[in-house]
Amino acid sequence: MDFFHAGYGTGAGAPNLIETVPALGKLKALHPSYVARAEAAQKKGRTFARNVILPRMLDIDAACTADPRYFDWDLWRKANGEKLTVALIPEEMGGLGYTALGATVLCEEMTSACMGTAANILFNNFGLLGALVEFRPAIVLRVIREMVAAQRQDRPVFWAWAITEPGAGTDVEDARAMASMKPSTRADRVGGGYLINGTKCFITNGSLAHFIIATIPLERSQPLETMATFLIPTSSQGFSVGKVERKCGQKASQTAELIFEDVFVPEENLWEPPGRGLRHTREILSTTRGFIGASALGIARGALERCIHYASRTRVRSHYLIEEDWVQIAIADMLKDIKTVRAACYNFALSVDTYHIMRLFENAPVRVLLKILPERFLLGDFLQAVAGIPLISGFCSSLKKRIVPDRLVEQFVREGSVVKVAGTDLAMSISSRVLDITGLEGMARQFGMEKCFRDAKVTQIYEGSNQACRLDLFHNEIEPFL
Repeated sequence: MDFFHAGYGTGAGAPNLIETVPALGKLKALHPSYVARAEAAQKKGRTFARNVILPRMLDIDAACTADPRYFDWDLWRKANGEKLTVALIPEEMGGLGYTALGATVLCEEMTSACMGTAANILFNNFGLLGALVEFRPAIVLRVIREMVAAQRQDRPVFWAWAITEPGAGTDVEDARAMASMKPSTRADRVGGGYLINGTKCFITNGSLAHFIIATIPLERSQPLETMATFLIPTSSQGFSVGKVERKCGQKASQTAELIFEDVFVPEENLWEPPGRGLRHTREILSTTRGFIGASALGIARGALERCIHYASRTRVRSHYLIEEDWVQIAIADMLKDIKTVRAACYNFALSVDTYHIMRLFENAPVRVLLKILPERFLLGDFLQAVAGIPLISGFCSSLKKRIVPDRLVEQFVREGSVVKVAGTDLAMSISSRVLDITGLEGMARQFGMEKCFRDAKVTQIYEGSNQACRLDLFHNEIEPFL
């Protein structure tokens, strides 16, 4: 029985983006190319989810249950061939040029099929996001050149963000919590750079990564005052991967322990100096929390679609399950919640494009350079060398600080926390509720609903637990007035 080729949702060509969010119709009239890119992202994401991810998601889940290091390289190569691995890089430099709106639409489409598989593809754009937080042109160009070259050579280049430690999880994301955290990592100054020692745990992509962006203190007794951010190639001597976790859900996405034993990091790979590591973390969270919310929205939508397909094909006595009023009311109620959270996700994405880090690619000097310079120059050695000139680097850093000041970062931590909590709580609620409707038979593996339930839970925990996100919302929204 095929539950994924009905006339609704991922298995169909509709609804399209404007039907999904009608308010975008007005925006399309004013900025047609902007909305057109998001429409292209929806089409590409839905087609890939329907034709590539859905047919093999259960087999991947089973293979990863047997071996947590299993990875479907054939699927990854298909995604790489579609440039989904370089979705956020400007078209002029070899990517798809998706905006935050386009990335949000893409997230929802792909995670509605399988969150873990989508994470393997989409979370890998994190390397560019980490570089944009720095916005030192030499770093940005280096990351873009590496990602584009790898995409064209059909070879993987994976990134991981390592903040969680055995004695410090969400603590690393909050100044108050950092005061009492117990780091297990430490960076020591040595000639020409730093020596890194310690352990990170529960790191997404950790066992696959070629580059690690890690927050590490110089003094374990003063993590807040000495936290720094480093770029660490996994080819570095002394780096190793420990345990790859056996997980309840999102099994296609590998989560691993990382071990650092006298790993030397040159000074040039110090991305944020001691004392600025939390600021770097907060700025990344100010965008990624919102995208986790959108990804969880996809899980919720996928669970509901599977429920609809099941209920419309399952007979109860002399009629189909979906013909019962109570089922229709429950489905309508869940659809209402999905539409409400989707509006919040898209509002967040539009705000990131308008005010936050994605503005950097729309800044006048950047747009002019992208428009007039050929790709071979944009990705060439000469521009990379020019980007390293202190005057150029200083100007770009200053520009970025004006566009994304600390005040804006904290505002978007707040807004992102709202979307993250709303989306992930929705995913958990709907993936549970559909199982109440379908009963024990609906929990069978082949229907995919129990997988949605398993995939949903961790979204409430990573990228800042939902409790921490709620505290961020309170501290930013209410506390200033007390």
